[in-house]
Amino acid sequence: MKLSRTVTLVGLGLVAVGYLGVSACSSSSGTTATGSVGAPPAKPAAPATTSTTEHNYALNALLLGDTDRAGNPSTTAWKKFGYNVDGKESSKTSTDVCTPAAGAGKEAQVDGDNGIDNAFGSRIVPIIQTFSHDISKQLSDSIAKGGFTIMIDTIGLTDDPKQTNTGLTGQLYAGGKLDNPTFTVADKWPVRPELLADGKSIASGSKVKFSDAFIVNGTWVNGVGSDVKLSLGFGGVALDLTIHKATVAFDHAGATAANGTIAGVIDTKELIDGLRSVAGRISDSLCSGSAFDSIAQQIEQASDILSDGTNKAGTPCTGISIGIGFTAKEISPPSTVADLGTPAADKCADGGTPPDDAGKDSAVPPKDAAAE
Repeated sequence: MKLSRTVTLVGLGLVAVGYLGVSACSSSSGTTATGSVGAPPAKPAAPATTSTTEHNYALNALLLGDTDRAGNPSTTAWKKFGYNVDGKESSKTSTDVCTPAAGAGKEAQVDGDNGIDNAFGSRIVPIIQTFSHDISKQLSDSIAKGGFTIMIDTIGLTDDPKQTNTGLTGQLYAGGKLDNPTFTVADKWPVRPELLADGKSIASGSKVKFSDAFIVNGTWVNGVGSDVKLSLGFGGVALDLTIHKATVAFDHAGATAANGTIAGVIDTKELIDGLRSVAGRISDSLCSGSAFDSIAQQIEQASDILSDGTNKAGTPCTGISIGIGFTAKEISPPSTVADLGTPAADKCADGGTPPDDAGKDSAVPPKDAAAE
């Protein structure tokens, strides 16, 4: 059972990882200082941008927390990816947090630096690593070969490296396959149709829009946390992954978007249901009985927060906090739509568990799933 491939795919979604930091003996309310490790810059009292220039940035590296931003392997790198979503700084002994799933223990509630919430990095990524190492490198290599990307298309940026303005906008696109990308404006990366508003045309725009973005001293932020849906394609099958209360931020430096972060909360049930819906098209091992239930249990035990981004005692944990790092390069604005491809056959349809029950086994994308 190649769980690594499945969760690696999930890790793409980002679309945009938890922390084993040393913290106080109990949780404390309140957010960290503006612009610190635990929080993005706050919206400034600044004039609206006058720029109407479009800049489209394609991710060229995706970091799930198994390495630091320089690419060095680290078991604690996840501590610096993400933000303090719930406004608490929690340890294993904190009591003002949600109730973990049965058998989970208290490890998932441990925060990273300055209260960073990233149980995906602290709990899910180590599970992946028991099957496959260098997962961030594998994903980034797939992007470098043109297997996929995520695009942040912006309007309102200027050439000022210290720009501070409100009134910027942006959209998020999922990139399909592109042969031999250069990660320059020469690239015209095709857009997958799943995130298009009408499912077929660039003109309709993306389903994921940032209408109140801003920039502070060169750091771009998408604005008020919103739902960011990432549609991940493999074998002609789409897995939709929604990051709720998502914050997207990066440092704008000319043609580069550096120190990028995607942070928020994944609804645990949505994640499990999403995997269940495509499981039968991934591997016949999903038709054997209990393997998927085992995976689902591990995912449930990684829950550390409520799915709406809050956290309180006496309530079952229903979400998994996530923080992903990235870098991106400017390419041409999107202009073409990718072909979704032919869906893979349901491997549970012939002689196995019926398709509706396919998710009750394991979830194993094909070897090149992350690149499709």
